[in-house]
Amino acid sequence: MSVFLSACLLLGGIPHPASAAGHYMEGEEDVSLAPKEVEAGSRQESFGSDGNLIVTLDPGHGGEDSGASYEWDGLTVDEKDLNLKIALACKRELEQYDGVTVYLTREDDTALALSDRVVYADSVQSDLMVSLHNNVQADEDDPSPTAIGALVILPNGNYRPELLPVSEKVAGNILDNLSELGIINNGYLQRDSTSKSYPDGSAADYYSIVRNATLKNIPSMIVEHAFLSNYDDYINFLSTDDKLEALGVADAQAIAKAYGLKLTSHSAAAVGDAPFTDVYLEDYYYDPVVWAFENGITSGTSSTTFSPANACNRAQIVSFLWSAAGKPEPESQQTAFTDVAADAWYETAVRWAVENQITAGTSETTFSPNAACTRAQCAVFLWKAAGAPQPGEDAPTFADVAPSDYCYTAVRWAAEQGITAGTGQDTFSPDQICSRAEIVTFLYRAFASPA
Repeated sequence: MSVFLSACLLLGGIPHPASAAGHYMEGEEDVSLAPKEVEAGSRQESFGSDGNLIVTLDPGHGGEDSGASYEWDGLTVDEKDLNLKIALACKRELEQYDGVTVYLTREDDTALALSDRVVYADSVQSDLMVSLHNNVQADEDDPSPTAIGALVILPNGNYRPELLPVSEKVAGNILDNLSELGIINNGYLQRDSTSKSYPDGSAADYYSIVRNATLKNIPSMIVEHAFLSNYDDYINFLSTDDKLEALGVADAQAIAKAYGLKLTSHSAAAVGDAPFTDVYLEDYYYDPVVWAFENGITSGTSSTTFSPANACNRAQIVSFLWSAAGKPEPESQQTAFTDVAADAWYETAVRWAVENQITAGTSETTFSPNAACTRAQCAVFLWKAAGAPQPGEDAPTFADVAPSDYCYTAVRWAAEQGITAGTGQDTFSPDQICSRAEIVTFLYRAFASPA
């Protein structure tokens, strides 16, 4: 049965394990699963190696296990039913985002052992497990329970501590979103088992879900949304399907924010501005990419992708510059570069760039079309394409670009023109590889002159 465990309010950190005196405990089970064999620190900061996030939602209780039960206005309300409705709403909302697959440990009124829930999450290779619950103050001597609000139970961090920051980030977002709905934020709770240990000898987590998820190398948490035993919580947040839907949506949006997921409906393809499914309205490079597509500067890396994070190579940037200039036909009929084939898609752009002194290649006979461009090289290409103008005396400078550097004048000019503001307060990061998103943004600022 879900119960209230008094926890410190969230004040920028994880509170110490809270006192549980006088309350029933949820989630203890004797079974501890065998730990998954993984390399130390192998948990990725983002998610799956294929870029797809796998989330398992666990609607607490089910079947003969009703969880918390409470009667309000003549109606008996079972926690298991609330949890399932929240989980289904969370799944529906999460599936509105790209790059995520969502599983449920149960989709109906089915009983499932706590350890089996984690076994399932592990079987689908979950990157995150969120167990969804509601609370009740289990004090039969108190006719008017006063416990109210939400809390999130997190792993203690003793074993595989790299999992905890992931759980913290998601949990913090969930509590923030629930607070915006009006639910009191009771913060985080961590609790050690008094009888179980992790393989390294440290105290294991008391709660089965987080203990076994930790053993299986899965970031996890138990979300207690509100108190079924509190009339205000029940009426305001648990009493209708619409209110339960709002809780599930809040959870989903919190997860999406933690992992930087983006709504499918916000892609350039869905909006209708460009055919790219990997460029979104929220991206700083959205307008530049749409501009580049509309002006024939890029058609993407496929019919539906732009690949914004990919490195921009020398062939691509020269082609971008040539296209932005209107694709003029160069006077020269060939180049001296042995690594630029006559039928290469960028061959005309290279001839134009050499003719206009934008590049002299990487040697007398090589252009190195597949070599990645650094931010410094991109700035120089843009500067030369603009005619190599001299920046003003007050043009910005960066601590990591010295006056003796070949890109010094070009970088100052680019900063003066608003093409770049650098990568930090006083840094330009000249040796950092320039992404396709960055170079298209530079081109947009240089050529489109947006108001």
